[in-house]
Amino acid sequence: MTIASLALVGSGLARTWSNADGSKTFEGEFVLCDGTSVTVKRGIKEITFKLELLSEDDQKWAKAEAVKIAAAAENKEAAADFANSDFGKSFEKLQKLDGKKFVDHKLEEPPKYVLLYFSASW
Repeated sequence: MTIASLALVGSGLARTWSNADGSKTFEGEFVLCDGTSVTVKRGIKEITFKLELLSEDDQKWAKAEAVKIAAAAENKEAAADFANSDFGKSFEKLQKLDGKKFVDHKLEEPPKYVLLYFSASW
């Protein structure tokens, strides 16, 4: 599951990349990183190369972005599993306050806490 998550398209973050010795730079959008290679989009072309060819800072940044993408994919999967559960189905008509009005809201990740309030009159 993690490997598939890492293969997801990145967030399209354009940045300046540097080679390992810092002598050359180029502009490109981060697409993905699998831990040994990185894919960057330049214009309409995607280029994949070894991660070790980048500067140490760029390597760390690419690996961190890959972890974020994987976590986001796992959260979406967990939210979908929760939404399909019996308890999760009760959240189908979930709304949130947006400014001064309520709007429909879809869970992007499963809730960490649920507050249940029960009141009875005897």
